Amino acid sequence: MQAPALSRLVDADATPSTEPDGALAAACRACGIAKQQDWPVAAWLARAAGIATGEAYWLCADPVHFIVGASELRLGGPVADLDAADADALLAMLNAHFAVDRIGFLAPTPAHWLLRAEVAPRLVTRPPEAAQGAPLLPFLVAGADAARWQRWQNELQMLFFEHAVNRRREAGGQTSVDSLWFWGGGTAVPPTGPANRIFADGGLVCDLAEGVGVPWARLPGAFSAMPAAAAGVAWLTPIGEGAQAELHGVDRAWIAPALRALNGGSLSELELVLTGRALALRFRASRPSFAQRWRSRIAPRRAQSRLVRLVAEGSGNP
Repeated sequence: MQAPALSRLVDADATPSTEPDGALAAACRACGIAKQQDWPVAAWLARAAGIATGEAYWLCADPVHFIVGASELRLGGPVADLDAADADALLAMLNAHFAVDRIGFLAPTPAHWLLRAEVAPRLVTRPPEAAQGAPLLPFLVAGADAARWQRWQNELQMLFFEHAVNRRREAGGQTSVDSLWFWGGGTAVPPTGPANRIFADGGLVCDLAEGVGVPWARLPGAFSAMPAAAAGVAWLTPIGEGAQAELHGVDRAWIAPALRALNGGSLSELELVLTGRALALRFRASRPSFAQRWRSRIAPRRAQSRLVRLVAEGSGNP
C-alpha cells in the first residue's frame, strides 16, 4: 500500500483508537454525540432538516427492500428512488395505522424517513450498512421492548405488500418497499466536546455536523486549499478493497503536506478518521517529537506494514 506519509503519521501515533461500531460511532464522536442505548443520530438528523425535536425519542426509519432466500430473508438495501408523492402516500398510510400507538412518521427526504415516539422505547438497533446482504435475524431490533417493535415490523410488511404504490412499482420493474429499517434511536442530548471543524465529502458525519452546529467543509483535494492553521477532523475516503489507488492520491496531495505543516508548526493538531465496514480507525496527529520523526525515517517498512494491517482490519478483510 503506497501511502508513506500516512504510514509516518500512523507510526507517530502509538495508540490509534478503533471504533467497533464503524463510521457511525466515529461520526457521533466527531460531533460530540454520546451513545445512549444506540448512537442517537435520528434526533440530530431531524435537527439538521429543521425539525423541532423537543424531548421526544427519534429513530431513523429508512424504507428498505428484502431479498427472499430459500430459508431466510436478507436485507437487500435502501429504496432510494421513491419520489415525494409516493413517500407521502406511504407515510399517510403508516401514520393512520399507528396513530393509536403514539408514534408518527415523517420524511425529510423521500429516501430517508424518521419516526417520532412520545414514549422512549428500550431498544438497541444496528445501522443498515451493518446488515446489508446478511440474514435479518441477528440484526433485528433488540432490547426490553423488542418484541413489540418486531411485531410492528411484521405489520409494516403486510401494509406495504398491499399498498398501491408498491403494486405500481413492481409492475414497472422498480424495487418495492418491503419494510422500514429502524436504527439510530435516542433523544437530542446536547453534544459535549465536538470537533472545531470537520472536513469530509458529505455523508452522515456532515449531516450530523449540520444538526449539532459544527462547521464543516469539503475535504480539499489538496492540503494547499486548507484554511490557514486549520485544525479539526479530516474524514478520509472509506478504505477497503479497490481503494488503494485513491488512498495513494490522498496521501500525496493531502497527507504529505499536512505532515510537513505539523512538523513545521503551522498546524498544531489534526484528527484523521479512516472508515471501513467493520470498524473505523481514528488517529490524533500532533507535531511529532524529534524522536518520532527520526524513528519514522529509519523504520518506514514497519510503519507501512502496520498501516496495511490496520486498513485490513478496518475494512473487515481477513
